Amino acid sequence: MSSTEIRTRIRTLLDDWLSAGRFTPTVDCWLRSVDRDFSRALGEAGLLGMTWPVEHGGEGRPNTDRLALTEEMLRVGAPVTAHWIAERQIGPAVLRAGTPELKAAILPDIVAGRAIIGLGMSEPESGSDLASVRTRAVPTEGGWLLNGHKIWTTQAHNATATYILARTSDEEKKHQGLSEFVIDMDSPGIEVSPIVDLAGEHHFNEVRYTDVFIPRERLIGTEGEGWKQVIEQLSFERGGPERALSTWVLVPEVLAGEGLRTDEGALRDLGQVVAELSALRHMYRRIAAALDAGEAPIRLAAASKFIGNGFEKGLIDIARRLVPTPGEKLAGLIQQALWASPAFGIRGGAEDVLLGIVAKLELPRDLSKATPQPRLADPEAQELVELAGKVAGGTLLDVDRSDAGQDRLRSTVEDLGWTRVSVPESAGGSGGSLADAGAIVRGLARLGVTADLPEHLVAAHTGAGLGQREATALASLLDAAVLVGAGEAALALTIGHVIEREQFGAPLAAVPAVKSWIARMRMQLDLAVESYDRALEIAGDGLLAPGADSAASRVGEEAAGSPTAEAEAVGASGTGITDAQAAAALSAKAIAAQAGGLIAAQAHQLHGAIGITAEYPLHHLTQLIWATRDSGTSEHAALVELGRLALAGGEPVIWDHLTDSAPAE
Repeated sequence: MSSTEIRTRIRTLLDDWLSAGRFTPTVDCWLRSVDRDFSRALGEAGLLGMTWPVEHGGEGRPNTDRLALTEEMLRVGAPVTAHWIAERQIGPAVLRAGTPELKAAILPDIVAGRAIIGLGMSEPESGSDLASVRTRAVPTEGGWLLNGHKIWTTQAHNATATYILARTSDEEKKHQGLSEFVIDMDSPGIEVSPIVDLAGEHHFNEVRYTDVFIPRERLIGTEGEGWKQVIEQLSFERGGPERALSTWVLVPEVLAGEGLRTDEGALRDLGQVVAELSALRHMYRRIAAALDAGEAPIRLAAASKFIGNGFEKGLIDIARRLVPTPGEKLAGLIQQALWASPAFGIRGGAEDVLLGIVAKLELPRDLSKATPQPRLADPEAQELVELAGKVAGGTLLDVDRSDAGQDRLRSTVEDLGWTRVSVPESAGGSGGSLADAGAIVRGLARLGVTADLPEHLVAAHTGAGLGQREATALASLLDAAVLVGAGEAALALTIGHVIEREQFGAPLAAVPAVKSWIARMRMQLDLAVESYDRALEIAGDGLLAPGADSAASRVGEEAAGSPTAEAEAVGASGTGITDAQAAAALSAKAIAAQAGGLIAAQAHQLHGAIGITAEYPLHHLTQLIWATRDSGTSEHAALVELGRLALAGGEPVIWDHLTDSAPAE
């Protein structure tokens, strides 16, 4: 069963429950909507723990399949709170590190939808600083005795069990000596007190533990290794779509509401929703694939939560702008969202903590170990990027930027056949893929030049029969490659500068505000790379001549089996490019333009006066970013066009075709 078939299966269940009035779509449904019957129904349908081994009640499916399931439930605001934490992170933690006894005790109830597990991490004096927890477990016969005080424990009043991070020994470093446990909530010595939020709802709790006995088999993993384990666990907690989709239920109501604005400003707002969500969903898919590969994608998980929280908060303001006078139902959802939103950037790691995580990776304590320009995951793309850089001059300072020098570069690019890369040899081209062409463009842009290669590539494809709509999309995608390449180089240059430049006796890299901005720049660049990679995957050869007909046909045939095939937005012209393909290219241009703009502005700020001089190379990159951002289909024009596609198709088309991370699956 594919991810598409899983989407079909869960949509059928959700439609049945909605039609029967079994639940009402809710904002922030994964925290605020407990329905034990719904969770058990998912368990009976085999939809919980699907990634787990068969011997533990799962089906051995990849996390990308689970992503399809969770996206669909969040999309309609389904009542998933009861099983969410248990299935999302406690089950996987027990699977990775639990004893056979612990697995046998915990996992069957999770996959059946019977377990409700609270998270006992935060304490009154230890919010986001988890390593400073004071709750202590001391050895006793057969296990440990637990004493301490936890706060913000979600659903502790409904929980059958609670995950606990506790100190089991005193070590030199506070991150050491921590251990993880799962304890039954009916154990003697547990006192739960409610915390009512600003909406008047009860989700959080204070929990006090007094001489609570923890059996030895309830330890997760190795005693004293809790910090390492919890960091891995947080990739599951932070890297999921719930960090962006808490307010998505607003969207169908907004688009169906009376008084919906359709002016250019409104279309731009809608376009921003499409562009940002498409990149985020691709990022979540990459995180899921990394988890399948046994990796802990710490940086991407932090970035996805940071950007996702901004997205779900932004949806509230967009809803308010698009429908200034909402009806009763939409007004109620907006109020729910507003009241829930202050917690978005706190739970699972406050925004400053997420920035700190990324900053530490970009600017480690030993600054000599920093990698300002990480290698690309695709070795062939990395090789082409490096080759393009060598051809252009090798380094930013070595490029000959005189008119004669640039003419020589153009001639070299032509002689190498790069102006016809991705054009089939049968049509007089050099062969290769659009990804190859993009890598070369990206490599040149890292040195602040293009040799007019994007224009030559578009012209070559147009001459080979590419339609106007396809040519426009191709130009947008190549612009995104320029923006990503120049942004990567500007960020690398800035990281190098803040490491080397000292003020007040210390490197700029030691200044907290500098660290924060480096992290923001990296995360926005990560989002741009996701959007660009998604466009390559989805548009692919559909933007190239002469194969656009077959590529578009293939996408259409594969999408025809999707749950909302009747809502397919082929909307094609020219050689048959789909709206999904065009939107992918436009989204890549818009997101890369926004990332480039942020990086350019902040790079100059962090460089100080040296950054605005003609002799320093930063301006070669930032000028290229500014010029490309507004060339061809500008960022604004791309967003407006995305908004038109969204308005014409409605929420089903936005979800299934304009933002899906794998619509041709």
